[in-house]
Amino acid sequence: MRLFWRKGYTATSIEDLVETLQLSRSSLYGTFGDKRSLFLEALKFYSEGVMSAIARTLNEAPSPMAGIQALLDEMIAGVDSPSGALGCFMVNSVAELVPYDPEVTALATAYSDSLRGLLAKALVRAGRPDQATRQPTPEQLAAYVFNMIQGLRIFIKSGATREQVQAVRDITLKSLHL
Repeated sequence: MRLFWRKGYTATSIEDLVETLQLSRSSLYGTFGDKRSLFLEALKFYSEGVMSAIARTLNEAPSPMAGIQALLDEMIAGVDSPSGALGCFMVNSVAELVPYDPEVTALATAYSDSLRGLLAKALVRAGRPDQATRQPTPEQLAAYVFNMIQGLRIFIKSGATREQVQAVRDITLKSLHL
């Protein structure tokens, strides 16, 4: 997963995989099928891990809004770290392969839907306004926060400073009236 995450699908060669996994070519193919199958499994594994971690953060926080802030604070912690420099494996894969690859597109859509769903659920629990009060719905706010998180991952990957990321976090939280 980390190899694909670091290099991308196209730039990762079979030789890279053989060396990283310390398998022969025949064992690689026998175990994982082909490069594409291994990539798709790595992307699924990543997605499941991210969703699990986000759900845990949102559910274990003292309040839904504290959970959203904790997610943003975790991103700030990634500034200047090796993992922050990699960006988001899903975002990287979307930029490289969507819309040309229907399976990656489907995984990206499921990832997006899951993350927006977790955020919307937190915003509903927080008692966010709805259309009846002419305010954005929790789903609309979740889409906004999702978009900000994905953009922030690219911003961090492209060298944003901790202060810049903190400013984005603060503006986002203020826009949610926290």
